[in-house]
This record gives sequence, C-alpha cells and structure tokens, in this order.
Amino acid sequence: MNRISRTRTANMTMILAALAAIVAAGTPTAAQATSMRLVNYVAYTYLDYSADLSTEGVENLDETQSGPLRMELWAFAAPYAGATSGSRLATYSLAAMAAGARTGAIDSGQVPYVPPAAGIWYFSMLLTEYTGVDTDNDGYVVRYWINFQTPEYIGVPRPPNKVAAIEFYHAGFDHYFIAASAQDAFDLDSGVHPGWARTGYVFNVWDAPSSTNGAVCRYYIPPAYGDSHFFSASAYECAIALVKFPFLIKESDAAFYLGSPDNDTGACAGNEVAVYRLWNGRADSNHRYTTSTTVKAMMIANGYIAEGYGPDQVDMCAAQ
Repeated sequence: MNRISRTRTANMTMILAALAAIVAAGTPTAAQATSMRLVNYVAYTYLDYSADLSTEGVENLDETQSGPLRMELWAFAAPYAGATSGSRLATYSLAAMAAGARTGAIDSGQVPYVPPAAGIWYFSMLLTEYTGVDTDNDGYVVRYWINFQTPEYIGVPRPPNKVAAIEFYHAGFDHYFIAASAQDAFDLDSGVHPGWARTGYVFNVWDAPSSTNGAVCRYYIPPAYGDSHFFSASAYECAIALVKFPFLIKESDAAFYLGSPDNDTGACAGNEVAVYRLWNGRADSNHRYTTSTTVKAMMIANGYIAEGYGPDQVDMCAAQ
C-alpha cells in the first residue's frame, strides 16, 4: 500500500536503546557544560500538524546544574551523526536540571509539528541545552541523541516489503489456506478458527505494489459452495469472478501483491519463483497454492487440477 502522506496518518515509532550503545554528542561551537542523556527509550507520534514526544526520562550526569533543556524531533537525509543539517519538526521545553538529577517519564502531549518536505527521512530525537553561545537552533546545543532506524516515507511511495504467505491445512475439511497477514496467521494458530494447522510450506509475497508486481484479489466461497477462499493475480479473473460466480464474497482487491507469469510460456522473472494453483474439483471448492513442484505433482496424482499459464501451468510469481 502506498503511503501518500505520513503527515495525514498517525505513526508510532519506538526504539529501545542500551546506554552502552548510544554516544552522547556535543558541538564544536560550545564546550560541553553538562553531560545529559535520554533514558532508555524515546518515542513519537504525529498526525497532521501536531506531534507527541516521549521518553522514559532525562538524566543529568554532570556535577553542575544544566541550562534549560529541550526534546527536539528532527528529520535528516541520513541517520543523525552530529550535524543539524536537517529539518526540526517539533520541540518540547524542559526546565534546567540539578546536578545528578533524573526525571520520571516525560510525555509532551500535543505540540506543534512542521512536516518535512516530501522525501525519505530518518527521524532522530535530540536532547538540547540552552547556552546562548551559538545562535543556531535558538541558542540550544545538542547534548545527546537517539536515532530511529526505520526511515519515514513522506509524500513518496514506500518500497514493498516481503511478507511470508503461510500455508495452513484443515484435516476435517481437507482444505488449504494461505495466510499472508499477521492477523490471519494468529487467528488460525490460536484457534479463533479451530481445526487449522501449519503445513510447513511458506512462500514470499509483497505488501505493496511495484512496477513488477500487482494486486492479488481474495474472495470468500460461502459454506454452500466450499467454505473456502480463492486468490488470483489476474486482473481479468478478479473482475469476472462475481459475474461468473455471483455467490462469491469479495474480501479484498489486494490481499497481497505478486508478479504474473508470461501468459504464453508461464515464465516468471529471474528473481521470482513459480506459484502453482491446484483445484480440488469438488463441490466443496478449495484451492492449494504452492511453489513446490513435488507438492504440485502429489496433488495432481490425488485428483487436483492445475490452473495456470504455459506448459508448466504457472499461476503467479512469488518473490525469492
């Protein structure tokens, strides 16, 4: 799914950071008057033009009182490494701290948020102290920071991620199902839908479109016709399904994303794996989707019908 603008959808990011893994940072324009740190974790959310900044606490490790402090959320073209050549997005002011003091958990509540320009950004939480020596950044200098490792895609499409499509089997129904979402897998594993068990077979799908993959629609086949599910990467099949079988229930136009084989040869791209679709041909209609040629041969030997393109009857193309 493309993210058109993260400023219009709430986003939560949290990082757990061991103290030994984070290095406090000063600036060349001012001597480090105090040694400060953000305690253990920082987090942020934003929605439209407001943000919420939080941390487990702030600690003054020095023997002198600090100046006024600020938590600052910044966006940088690369993970922050000591130079504030990015965009300041939100700030939250803190009082000066006595020597050796440590605060409890801090939550800014809603503070003004200025979205960065469209692009790919790495967010960082900076702890700054007012010295008045350097006029950059309102006279505040950086004392400590924590980087958020996952980039933010602002106004640009997020590249797709690989997701495991996990196969399940119901012995009572003699049916197969592929779960490509964490919720589906959890529901089947935990018995929300009883009787299902993992087969051990998995193949990779994408969670967003790209120039080389397309949407896989998902239809539910009601109990009178199979109590099952049907997936297709064919735009034609997805469009004609309800015309040919009006009893179907469309659950998603894009359950996940996969490539399509050549219609004549059945060939997938060099970085893809063939997915075979096998139909049981029974009144209780059910399909099995697999990348295993051994499974395909076994299912055909058991009376299943291969559905796909080319001499090898390839139905979809999975990510390697």
